[in-house]
Amino acid sequence: MGALATIEDVVKKSKVSRSTVFRFLNGQNVRKSSEVKIMDAMRQLNYKTDEVQKRNNYVIEVSIPSNYNEFQGFSEIVQGIMESAEESGIAVQLCRREGRQIDDDYLKWNREERVGVLVIGKNKADDLKEAAHLVRKNIPHIFVNHVFEMKDVNCIGPDMEQAAYEVIKVLLEKGHQRIMALGKYDEFLVDEQKINGYKRALAEKGIRPEGWLQTYEDAKDWESRIRKALRSREVPDAFFGLCDSDSIKFVNIAREEGYQIPQDISVVGMDDISMAKYAFPPLTTIRIPFKRMGIVAVKQMMYLFQGEFRHLTVEMNYKLVERTSVVDRRQL
Repeated sequence: MGALATIEDVVKKSKVSRSTVFRFLNGQNVRKSSEVKIMDAMRQLNYKTDEVQKRNNYVIEVSIPSNYNEFQGFSEIVQGIMESAEESGIAVQLCRREGRQIDDDYLKWNREERVGVLVIGKNKADDLKEAAHLVRKNIPHIFVNHVFEMKDVNCIGPDMEQAAYEVIKVLLEKGHQRIMALGKYDEFLVDEQKINGYKRALAEKGIRPEGWLQTYEDAKDWESRIRKALRSREVPDAFFGLCDSDSIKFVNIAREEGYQIPQDISVVGMDDISMAKYAFPPLTTIRIPFKRMGIVAVKQMMYLFQGEFRHLTVEMNYKLVERTSVVDRRQL
């Protein structure tokens, strides 16, 4: 069975606006010329109204933590999911699941309709717990924004370890050695993968992280550890933010402590959120295609619904974006 044509395919083929195609498929009147183009495109694509009805029976649950909207990347993933699902005529429901709520929801799961689950932004313990329930109950699912090795678990995301490795290499190649990083790598799989890339890059140069790699409890503890490092006798010559927002906060704190960025301390991040290029200085970072991941996740879910794949892992591309937050210490 080939992949079913989507509403977006009909839009492109017919060269009629998306809103007009939606009105036509919903039984509303459109111009005769537009109707002819849409019908012709549907015939060429073998896009049948029974396929539309079948799609309308699909439901995608987006399983999120309570604080998912604190991170721009997760919001962009959801935006991509919503747009792609709308184009395919699939209903979407946001479901907040954490801790015991995960157990409660899946123990009560008894849904006969075609329901799939996209999981976003959970901590490591909740990821593993939800994955076990999804596999046990044979529920179509995809974990979005990270790839991890666990039998029968579907996932989509970039290679975070390799991405972190590449951005740390930028610092190392420009003479930095005391590279500070803070992350909750015992709590979040994505943080663990980024720190593994950080460690691998340092190890290749024979550098041990020592006290430059730290974990923290909360935002207050994070800031306290940053200020303590900046007030110590030996300060870092670079900072690796596991997300761009951490990097931007570090820049502001470092300036308050009397440092110039990047002349005194270089800074890199990950994600390339919208503020990264407007930061002062503009941030060197890794661009993660969050919205695109959401779009691709819905398309891959269709394969799971149709039974074409039993298991899938999709590795998304990323891009190193070099701006002006890193100085070449070899020339100082």
